[in-house]
Amino acid sequence: MKMADAKQKRNEQLKRWIGSETDLEPPVVKRQKTKVKFDDGAVFLAACSSGDTDEVLKLLHRGADINYANVDGLTALHQACIDDNVDMVKFLVENGANINQPDNEGWIPLHAAASCGYLDIAEFLIGQGAHVGAVNSEGDTPLDIAEEEAMEELLQNEVNRQGVDIEAARKEEERIMLRDARQWLNSGHINDVRHAKSGGTALHVAAAKGYTEVLKLLIQAGYDVNIKDYDGWTPLHAAAHWGKEEACRILVDNLCDMEMVNKVGQTAFDVADEDILGYLEELQKKQNLLHSEKREKKSPLIESTANMENNQSQKTFKNKETLIIEPEKNASRIESLEQEKVDDEEEGKKDESSCSSEEDEEDDSESEAETGKILRIKGFSMTFDSV
Repeated sequence: MKMADAKQKRNEQLKRWIGSETDLEPPVVKRQKTKVKFDDGAVFLAACSSGDTDEVLKLLHRGADINYANVDGLTALHQACIDDNVDMVKFLVENGANINQPDNEGWIPLHAAASCGYLDIAEFLIGQGAHVGAVNSEGDTPLDIAEEEAMEELLQNEVNRQGVDIEAARKEEERIMLRDARQWLNSGHINDVRHAKSGGTALHVAAAKGYTEVLKLLIQAGYDVNIKDYDGWTPLHAAAHWGKEEACRILVDNLCDMEMVNKVGQTAFDVADEDILGYLEELQKKQNLLHSEKREKKSPLIESTANMENNQSQKTFKNKETLIIEPEKNASRIESLEQEKVDDEEEGKKDESSCSSEEDEEDDSESEAETGKILRIKGFSMTFDSV
């Protein structure tokens, strides 16, 4: 009975539904749920951080890169040193991890172990060939950043044993960069390769580390002072962030854009070391003055050009006036010549008329003389006749 009532109610609901607004609405297409897929490298780093060596092995067999680095340049080996995971450190090194691979700030795994004071990890890394003379972006070796006495003793003994010249090690990168910069300047071709992760250039490195001679040579070779890395940082961002005053001055003197922003909208002032901020502001005032002086130098040129054009137009106008005046002079001259011609013609006519009158008079006198002669002859003849 209850089943029949339920069916009847359902049929009534269907009848009411047919032709309703809901029934007339177009069918809604259900979107397929998208699956979130993580980068293989990120998955590998996560597996290493979890300490799951079996999973790490599987990923390596599938082709994972054991030296994969995140956006900061940190590898699984860096992270294992930071986490004080000795087992993972050994596992990664035994499976081919690069023991001296630097992160974006030049730290190798030994820097991380020395900074954290993990003596056993440091001993293992040194035994596997870690470079005790490696220099980071701030010019520090693992010994420089070691804080615990036991770590300092370990590293100092290794430096002495290997005969590492720390000061020469600090200058090695700069020496290589100087050599390359000179070659690029002499050849007229910059053969630089960006950092694979950060997109940093030789100009960024020289600015960040205060390699002023390298910086000058690179700029002289034609490097763009406003070139950006993948995060939008210019060399000025790098120099300001690491507090390199002289590098900042060189870039500003070469008219770098001090207002350029990185990908998150930060200028060099926003990322600058606090100790250098006041100096940057002074440099900006100096650069603004240079810009205004350049504009002032351009203005007289513009005015002189305008004056030249005005003078030229005035000359042209004067030439036109000359052309206008000269025809008038010529016209008056022609008129005077014509008048002279008319006068000459009239004088000629007068001369002709006077000449003709004189000739007439001469003719008349001659005719009179002739008549007299005739009369005299006639008279003679008449006289002769009368005789």
